[in-house]
Amino acid sequence: MVSHPNPDAWATLIRVAHGGRPVSRYTTTSAGQVAEFSPSESARTPAEDLRGLRGLGVLLRSQRALVSVSAACSVVATALGLIPFFCVAKMATAIYEEPPRLGDVRDLAFVAVGAVAARYVAAAISSMVAHVAAFRVMHDLRLRIPRKLGDVPLSFFATRTSGELKRAMMDDVNQIESFLAHHFPDAAAAAAVPLATALALVAVDWRMALASIAMAPFAFLAMAIAMRDVDAANKKWFELQDRTNNSVLEYFRGIHVIKTFGLTAKTFGDLSRSIEDGLAWMVDFMRTNGRGYGVFGALLGSSLVVLMPVGGWLHLRGSLSLGDLVLFLILGPQLLTSLLRLVFAWGNVQRTEEGNARIASILGAPDLAWPFREARTPADNGIAFHDVRFRYDDGGQEALAGVTFEARAGTVTALVGPSGAGKTTIARLVPRLWEPGGGIVSIGGVDVRELPLDALLARIAVVFQEVFLFHGTVRENLLLAKPDATEEELARACRAARADAFIRALPKGYDTLLGERGARLSGGEKQRLSIARALLKDAPILILDEATAFADAENEALIQEALAELCRGRTVLVIAHRLSTIATADRIVVLRSGRVEGQGTHGELLERCELYRAMWEGHTASLDWSLDARVSGPVPEVAS
Repeated sequence: MVSHPNPDAWATLIRVAHGGRPVSRYTTTSAGQVAEFSPSESARTPAEDLRGLRGLGVLLRSQRALVSVSAACSVVATALGLIPFFCVAKMATAIYEEPPRLGDVRDLAFVAVGAVAARYVAAAISSMVAHVAAFRVMHDLRLRIPRKLGDVPLSFFATRTSGELKRAMMDDVNQIESFLAHHFPDAAAAAAVPLATALALVAVDWRMALASIAMAPFAFLAMAIAMRDVDAANKKWFELQDRTNNSVLEYFRGIHVIKTFGLTAKTFGDLSRSIEDGLAWMVDFMRTNGRGYGVFGALLGSSLVVLMPVGGWLHLRGSLSLGDLVLFLILGPQLLTSLLRLVFAWGNVQRTEEGNARIASILGAPDLAWPFREARTPADNGIAFHDVRFRYDDGGQEALAGVTFEARAGTVTALVGPSGAGKTTIARLVPRLWEPGGGIVSIGGVDVRELPLDALLARIAVVFQEVFLFHGTVRENLLLAKPDATEEELARACRAARADAFIRALPKGYDTLLGERGARLSGGEKQRLSIARALLKDAPILILDEATAFADAENEALIQEALAELCRGRTVLVIAHRLSTIATADRIVVLRSGRVEGQGTHGELLERCELYRAMWEGHTASLDWSLDARVSGPVPEVAS
């Protein structure tokens, strides 16, 4: 399922996501004001840079010093952990000598204790430094991803589900943090220490060194057999995770509908199926791969099966001392155990690749286009569409096919037409929520793509029929439009929007917590807050998408009063479904299947536009419709 962010929220969030950072810089020259392209930091990272080991290197780059210190301390800690084994081997030799060298045993015991203490100190330093580096990387990604989402066009979200974006923002970033904080230091130690240990053992006795790793080929063969289909299995698992994420989000978004039909998480469509499929995947994976992993671990831990007989035979022949035998019996198994840690570390690297690719697809996505040319100031706030074309999917039907019309500055222009005619698409092209596939959308004679995003959005206020309110107070939701607004400006906008009275009646007035998506307000109250937000912004261009569609009679009257206040002196582009609300508009544009069927005043269109005339006749006929006139036969009684 494709998730489209609410346009009302997105128009606000595009600016908020920049964190006050301008999308384009401006320099003033003798020739005038010139636009200079300034890509965001995230835009400089191509998508492939975060894949695989190279991707991890990119993520570590900003914290290279801390990561190096952490890895070095981890190697030292692991190496120190081997010293007690050397000491035990030497102690065995000293004890069995005649006479026993008890002084050497005591000294070796002190060395072992000191090595253990030093090991814990080095491990603590490694863990602390690794966590600092990991949290810094996580902090950087958590800032870069939302900023990037503020730089991309809305079409970016048409091919990505909300579950996928949530997973990249939360789960994948957490996985990277976990890898850097825990697994990377272990991986560094697991790579360095076995090599050093192997060289040391070879220097003592190459035959026993070979015996120490004799089981490794069989273990890795078992691993290879177990992992032969692991890539396909992991891909399926990640797809199941995305499905589950999407289903959980959809479940919570539609909880009121779900409860109405008496459903639960266990019986709710795709959520239930995705959970069952995840369980089935796990059972199947353990059935087909679990045994191989078990054999792998058992073989790596069975080096003593070879070391004992080989070492005993060499010792009896007199070619291996007792001390060296004890040394190999103690350190030989540790060598393969270290290799096991290395294998698991590599597995963690592979598990992060899918998440890295998801993050890379976001950070490497193309930003809104900014042409390199001299900036121009719009002559006025009129909107013009010239031969504009647009399609939502490559190869799909055009939503707009050569649309041309003009909404003159300071006038009201209405867009009407059947469902799917392209009205909402037009409204989204003006603030660049979508990018046209052809033609020009301009404000005051300037292509909207030539205006910096901040400058463009500063000119536009949007009131859509589906209002989005954030989990926060009334005040916080209103201040999104103008963060530095004074208390008087806030109250004035709410009074003009006919919202001040019901806001002050709330338990804490403007500081009342609204709940998620404004759950504590009615549809009409949410709409009036949206209008107050637009009034507070005080933008010269206003886009309305049937702002009274979901209002009851009482709220509709209040909203109409608020809209009259809001439209005064502004360039208004209004999408209308009830034709009576736009009959007095300065200009009406009639759309059908992405094309302009006619434009003019209400009277002109009644005379020369057949589609508009049919729509008006249907609208006026619907005003006379009543339930009694349509229901035949007696009305059934309702049992009490």
